[in-house]
Amino acid sequence: MMAVTVTSAPTFAARIDRVEVEQDNDAQETRGDVLIETDMTDSVTSAATAQANSAVGAVNNPTELDARQTHSGDVTANSVTDAWAVWGASVGSATAQGNALTVFAEDGLEADIEQRSGGEVSALSALRLDSYAGTTVNTATAASNAVQVTGSGYMPLSIDQQASGGATARAELDAATAEIEAGVVAAQAAGNSITTAGDESSIVALIDQGNSGDVSAEAVARVDTANWGLTGSAEAAGNTATTYTQWGYGHHQGDQVNTGNVRALAQLDANDFGNGAMVGSAVAYGNNSTLSTLGSDAYSGMNQVNTGDVTGEVLMRGRDGVAMFGSSAAFGNAQTAAICADCPVELIGQSSQYNSGNVVSNTQMFGPGSTGAIAGSATAVGNAMTFATQSNGN
Repeated sequence: MMAVTVTSAPTFAARIDRVEVEQDNDAQETRGDVLIETDMTDSVTSAATAQANSAVGAVNNPTELDARQTHSGDVTANSVTDAWAVWGASVGSATAQGNALTVFAEDGLEADIEQRSGGEVSALSALRLDSYAGTTVNTATAASNAVQVTGSGYMPLSIDQQASGGATARAELDAATAEIEAGVVAAQAAGNSITTAGDESSIVALIDQGNSGDVSAEAVARVDTANWGLTGSAEAAGNTATTYTQWGYGHHQGDQVNTGNVRALAQLDANDFGNGAMVGSAVAYGNNSTLSTLGSDAYSGMNQVNTGDVTGEVLMRGRDGVAMFGSSAAFGNAQTAAICADCPVELIGQSSQYNSGNVVSNTQMFGPGSTGAIAGSATAVGNAMTFATQSNGN
């Protein structure tokens, strides 16, 4: 159910539009499935999307937005292709979101946003192949709560997200007997996700994120031959918030609390990758906050608490090929604030971080045949805080 009301201020005042959004989904399940079965085809595209609540808006005048979104049931998106051969490209995507709000503001936005997610949110994008495919790309994205705000002007934003059901994203290439030219599998999952960006915009983001569900992102590929290489990437976060603005003040302040377990896995297996590298990466965050500004002052003041276990894992096996590169990372709490400008600007930060969950980064690489180069890294940090400023060309 969605109720939207738009009113305007009296004509003698500056025009301010007012928008109210209320969505409540109590369905047991919201589901989007695409299944394609074929022997042979020149190309195939499969896309599945499932959202319990979705609101999308574009506003031209200064606007006040009051948005409330709640869901209690499961949300599932499955995009599966089963083929003997795909002579050209195979592209599959799956997107599952509990509550999703996207707004573009051309001349300023004052927003009060609240999202509550209680069901399990999962996305699967898979290609199951017997013989041959050209380029293959499979992506999966899952988020219990997601907010994206972009635009110009003054944007004070109050965003409250609470998630308890868990989020899972899996991108899969199952081609153990097949040859492909090149393959990509990518998975991204978050309990709560906020992205704000502005051009000639001042963004003041007041954030409250709480996640108690488990979050998992898996990118898995098994092939016999990947002529020009194979890439797998996975990213998972209990809570993540990113703000970018240029030529306007940037402000990031609030609380991120994660109590769920978070795992990112990239698993790649290929017998032959003779003309391209096999690359795997996985990064997991209990809480992640990023503030970046260009040509303006900034304030970063996030309080982060993580008590869940956080794991980033890369598992790779390649028999004969050019090179294998694997990188895993895990952070209980991560916070970054950076400014860059041609004139002097100021960065102020007042932040705190607490972690009690186990933080594990694991990279395992096996090359039983002949591989030109093998390089692996693993990084595990309980609390990570990075601040950087650059001005006057220095």
